[in-house]
Amino acid sequence: MKLTNREKQVMSLLCLGLKDRAIANTLGLSVRTVQNHLSRIYIKFRAQNRTQAISRFLDIYGKLAFDLLSGETHEQDNSTLERRQLYSFINGF
Repeated sequence: MKLTNREKQVMSLLCLGLKDRAIANTLGLSVRTVQNHLSRIYIKFRAQNRTQAISRFLDIYGKLAFDLLSGETHEQDNSTLERRQLYSFINGF
């Protein structure tokens, strides 16, 4: 699954539970542009809605992404990962 850098940014904020307007404000985009990015993300993930897109993202990117979303302890460094770290995590792909 190949997402553009902007789609990764939108996806990370989507996983954090932000709505379209909040995503737009965070990234300095219009709401319509965010909706266009989400449409392309849904197509790439074969998802019909936000929940399916997030679910498929977790299926693809696995346990580390889930740990980041849930705030659980990561085994490698034994520190609690916060949800806001998801943004930088996704941008690392």
